[in-house]
Amino acid sequence: MIESPRGMTIMEAYELYRNNKLFINRRYQRKLVWSQLEKKALIDSIMQQYPIPLILLATQGDKYEIIDGMQRLNSIFGFIENHFSVLIDDIEKYFNISDFTFAQTQVNKGIVVPKEQVEYLTQEQVSSFIQYPFPVTIFKTGSTDEINETFRRINSTGRKLSPQEVRQAGNTSKFSLLVREISSEIRGDASREELLLQDMPTISIDSKLSKHEYGVNAEDTFWCKHGVLNVSDLKESEDEQVIADIILSCALGEPFPASRVAFDNYYGSGNDDKSNDIDVKINALGAENIRADILTVYSEIINLVDFHFGDDRLKKVLNPNAGGNPVKEAFYTVFMAFYELMIGANKVPHNYLKIKESVNNLHAKLVRSRNYTTTKDRRNNINICKGLIQDHFKKSNSNFRSATSYIVDFQAYLMKSKSESAVYDFKQGFYTLNPSKREFDEASFYKILCNISALANLGKERIGYLFIGVTDKEADTLQVEKIDGLINLPRFHDFGVVGLEREAKIKGVSLDHYISFITSKISNSGLDSTLKTRVTKDLTPITYHGQTILMVKVACGDEPVYFDEKLFQRDGANCVEVTGSKQKDIFKLF
Repeated sequence: MIESPRGMTIMEAYELYRNNKLFINRRYQRKLVWSQLEKKALIDSIMQQYPIPLILLATQGDKYEIIDGMQRLNSIFGFIENHFSVLIDDIEKYFNISDFTFAQTQVNKGIVVPKEQVEYLTQEQVSSFIQYPFPVTIFKTGSTDEINETFRRINSTGRKLSPQEVRQAGNTSKFSLLVREISSEIRGDASREELLLQDMPTISIDSKLSKHEYGVNAEDTFWCKHGVLNVSDLKESEDEQVIADIILSCALGEPFPASRVAFDNYYGSGNDDKSNDIDVKINALGAENIRADILTVYSEIINLVDFHFGDDRLKKVLNPNAGGNPVKEAFYTVFMAFYELMIGANKVPHNYLKIKESVNNLHAKLVRSRNYTTTKDRRNNINICKGLIQDHFKKSNSNFRSATSYIVDFQAYLMKSKSESAVYDFKQGFYTLNPSKREFDEASFYKILCNISALANLGKERIGYLFIGVTDKEADTLQVEKIDGLINLPRFHDFGVVGLEREAKIKGVSLDHYISFITSKISNSGLDSTLKTRVTKDLTPITYHGQTILMVKVACGDEPVYFDEKLFQRDGANCVEVTGSKQKDIFKLF
């Protein structure tokens, strides 16, 4: 049911925003993509009382899902919170937050930080801005399918969408969802499906030129850092097309003829609808199996270029004469050669330097014709690459994922923790950071057990994660570097990866023995017996840029668990004891 359009003031919309009533669904929504110029143009229109396009919302209880208008609302709220200024009478002016009472309360809470020593709007201009009524239509439905179809119809013909964005818009097939999931993990903007609008900046793409202060810097992503794609390609979701290309090649069992027509067909938007064909393949192979295989291969390539290429970018190695051109097709060829050797033949790289030498100027060795993306030409190119590198792979002795194959998963967990802090916890280790007395900290170990217990109380069928060897504050990372004599420990956004090798060294044992020691400590602790069994079975070492982290996966059981006769719960990023009548709320989760 569609509600007749009505006017909603900016004041009313901002209160919904900061009261956590506006959210988006990443299954079909794009990232924040507007430039500063586009944002300022919208604000200028509002300041001059020109009409702006209608906002479409869908009701979800007392909350609203944004179907159309996310970029506009983000721009309006960003202006209110001093993220950018607007030009008035040739003077850059900022919104005066102190003249908007509700916005000032956000400052008082420490949520918003206003600009100081800048030119502000007058009180009259602020009043006119927040009372501006923009058109809103409320879409009342309980059907997710109706929301998906509405979004698809609105966005699939948008002039500013790239071909890949058009394909993904409102598409919730198994194929498109898998493309979206893998792409977001590799970009570094993984999150849960539903996000509050204020969380969107943390998973949107910024660049050195745009300076939006979003969570993902394009130049820092693998795609742009190594020249596989340009920044403009990434912003237009061409990375998702690369991933779609790889998924189709892996699932269909042969190199995909990556033409625009072929992509459209498998997305169900071409003349020959093959969307069901690829979904059947994904069902047969298992979406999670495909995801794990692709991320395993990608992680191994990351390990290769980060640790064995020195200062060389992948682009420079694959095509020294590329100039400003990306090396997308050469990357596809290398990826598929690795995939067929690792997943198809169960081999692993063993001489990384020789692999680097072998793929040097690979571009010059590949078939380059007008039909560059035919299955035949791509098959030839993959065979050429395999022939160059296969002698530097060896048969794997294990059917399990290696410690380095979790690189992308680990980065995804770190990003997800920004919007799901209750599900993830991070500890630097078990030893004190007192430089004069480095000893195993039993009090800290007890707190870790409390946190494991709290993660087990998230709710039935939920999973929590604890990472040992990770700091979430730069000051702690610097302290570890100082007292353990380490330099340039790897960072990922706000996290420092300090690893457990340093603690094994303090204890005077190998890393394997140290991890066994930790496992034994957990097994002999006072944790619930069934919880201990689940946890110790899922202790996973992860090697990230040369540092080993221990991932403790905490799967919830059928009922809450007590530790030391206490019931613990995650409250955001904190572990708290639940007492009295509040305990019944925990039991309701199971």
